[in-house]
Amino acid sequence: MEGKYFCSVIKEFENEEFSDEIDYIDDFLGFSSKRFRFMDMKAANEDCVNKFLFMWLPKKVTDSESGIIEKYVDAVNMFSKYLMEKYNVDIGEKSEEDVLEIKRVCKINSDFKKFLCNPVISYSPLIIDFNIYKKRKSKFTKPSPFNMSDKGYFTVEEIFSGDYLLLKKMYTGRFLKASVDKNILKKVKKKDILYASIRQNPFLSWEFVEVYKYYSGNVINYIKKEGYK
Repeated sequence: MEGKYFCSVIKEFENEEFSDEIDYIDDFLGFSSKRFRFMDMKAANEDCVNKFLFMWLPKKVTDSESGIIEKYVDAVNMFSKYLMEKYNVDIGEKSEEDVLEIKRVCKINSDFKKFLCNPVISYSPLIIDFNIYKKRKSKFTKPSPFNMSDKGYFTVEEIFSGDYLLLKKMYTGRFLKASVDKNILKKVKKKDILYASIRQNPFLSWEFVEVYKYYSGNVINYIKKEGYK
């Protein structure tokens, strides 16, 4: 194992194993090549898997009910077993509870896109629904009489039974009350994390303009350490 990079062992696993899961491991290789390019195998741990499954995957998957989350998790678990058996390196394995949590976050990301009339159907290749684009433009180009806006990472502090969330802005501690669709509200949990743009509305609360990323609260330390964008 001396001198081996984490990414090179993922590639090694791809070359040695033959199964349907290899396509999903290839995404893990691509992610790791950017995030952990020069990381030695001795430094590999569960953080590598968590950042991939809980931060990269929810931005990738739009249909969490298709079974694709399970395939990604199965593939990573296969790789985890390979590392333990061949190199005695433990990066952990994910459970059914982890699958459900990833699916929850994926669904919230998808629901926010619908709620906020996000016109982008696909980023690669770029495909835009112009009917949705016109609807969004009509909604968010109307000037706000308060001219107040904010952008950054927020944590969910309270969930109100109506259609509001109490948010706390990370790094500043500012509290904001933001309206949200009731369908989304049912899925949200306290301490979830959003990277979002918001503005004040005529009712003196706040409304979302865009939710760029939505994460489970279990990634809070990664965001604080690395300032994910």
